[in-house]
Amino acid sequence: LPVSEIFTSDGFRDPEVALRNRLLDEQPGTVFAVRATPEVADASREILGIVTAWLTESGLGWAHDGEHPLERAARSVQEDLCIMVRRDGQWHLDGAVVCFPSLWSLPDLLGQPLGGLHHVVPHYASEVAGRVNTFLDRMRPGTAVHRRNLSIKPYPLLYLPVTKADQPLISTATADDGSPYWLRTEYQTLYRLPGSDAILFTIKVQMAPARVLLERRDIARRLARMYRSWDDQMMAYKSGTFGLEQSFLPWLEHIATEVGDSDSNGR
Repeated sequence: LPVSEIFTSDGFRDPEVALRNRLLDEQPGTVFAVRATPEVADASREILGIVTAWLTESGLGWAHDGEHPLERAARSVQEDLCIMVRRDGQWHLDGAVVCFPSLWSLPDLLGQPLGGLHHVVPHYASEVAGRVNTFLDRMRPGTAVHRRNLSIKPYPLLYLPVTKADQPLISTATADDGSPYWLRTEYQTLYRLPGSDAILFTIKVQMAPARVLLERRDIARRLARMYRSWDDQMMAYKSGTFGLEQSFLPWLEHIATEVGDSDSNGR
């Protein structure tokens, strides 16, 4: 990934930046946390410099000031910013501004190694952890990469620092247009900072109502196949307290049985 594409600016910039600043003003202890170490301080200053350069090149101004360099950087971008520091032979989350978490709380996880961050994810320790650590270890300074994940939520909320059991109560019956469900994706980037040698991990949340799948039934079929491939552990983890398996998945399979015009073009 070109370093210039770590940060994005889209049509939701103004309301998202405004919400980020409101959260930082009203509950900073929930969305901002850093370990007081030289490594985190160096990485924070380096990140601020990168954001400053990007804002200048993009013709964008500062949305707000901030006392800590990481906080100041985070107030003017749409992405959540996390600092990963390698110590004691592992990569740790040692600083972050996370305004749009998906069912986790920053104060609970600050300082945790990757294994601790993902301890609730089925199969992570046995099948994924070693490869993730090796990948991060081998990242060259100045290198950026990206990935995207997907989850389904029955509400369009950006700020979700709650456990699965504490999610907002809502009807989970799926209507013909897919409501109340939303596709929630996280566009994530990893950048090995050349100065401090920490890793900047950014998270840009994007959402769309499930009804968009009515225009892309080919994607609905692929999603349904993915869900059906999961074992019970993964399905329980992804479902949370709402009816993914009982309600949303049958809706996906239903709309996927009718081939839409989008398939006729081979997309």
